[in-house]
Amino acid sequence: MILTIGLTQFVFVSLGILTLNVLLKAGGYAANVASSFPPFPVWLALNGLWVFMLPMAWIIFAGLCGHFGRGPLTDSAARVSGVGIIVGIFLAYFCACAQLI
Repeated sequence: MILTIGLTQFVFVSLGILTLNVLLKAGGYAANVASSFPPFPVWLALNGLWVFMLPMAWIIFAGLCGHFGRGPLTDSAARVSGVGIIVGIFLAYFCACAQLI
């Protein structure tokens, strides 16, 4: 289950970066006209590779939760936080793409 959630996070980030860059390029985005576009989609497009750190950090956290397995570090806490991150990634890229349409 942990692997599935981690892979889903990577897929959502990858598809979000791809979709956002396609929409920006289709809208005529270039470095010299960046000020005519909303700042959040431009920031996500330029710094999208750093967003890949979020699923990587979550996978490390989930691994620690599986290793310790007591207190607040349980598998269910890792699953809930992983699904929350998936929803957050989806909403961030959805809102960024909605600003460009």
